[in-house]
Amino acid sequence: YNRPVLIRHATSHWPATKRWKNNDYFRQEYGDKEVTVAVTPNGLADSPVGDRFVMPEEKRMKFSRFLDIMESPDIEPGIYYIQKQNSNLTEEFPEFLDQVPELQWASEAFGKKPDAINFWLGDQRAVTSMHKDPYENIYCVVRGHKDIILHPPSDVPWIPYRNYKPAVFK
Repeated sequence: YNRPVLIRHATSHWPATKRWKNNDYFRQEYGDKEVTVAVTPNGLADSPVGDRFVMPEEKRMKFSRFLDIMESPDIEPGIYYIQKQNSNLTEEFPEFLDQVPELQWASEAFGKKPDAINFWLGDQRAVTSMHKDPYENIYCVVRGHKDIILHPPSDVPWIPYRNYKPAVFK
């Protein structure tokens, strides 16, 4: 019935919940891995700015360099975070898959395996703009927190919508 639900501890059995407690694991195991990092001046990616829909600049860098910037944000201008979509976990981070096993109950409830599995890593300055996903979601927070505001379908008439010209931060 498209009702949101909060399920606590549904992923507590995942190895990621123990390994990803801080950046040490990522640095030690994957520090030399090249990753795609989104960079914006204000933390807003995939977001309306004026008359444009602005996507982040994408940079490639070693995971350890990204972690350095996350831990000392003043060493580089901009807000850095990993947020590439379209199943970046399976495409760019396949070595993480054994740490976040499939949630069988979810696949059973949706009647299929996930269409996409994404991995995001950022700090409190990275903001997700209001959007509508065209599919069901399960959002799992392994470390930290994420504030999510959900609007019921009855709010649609009051939510502004328009088409924007695309742009990319540089």
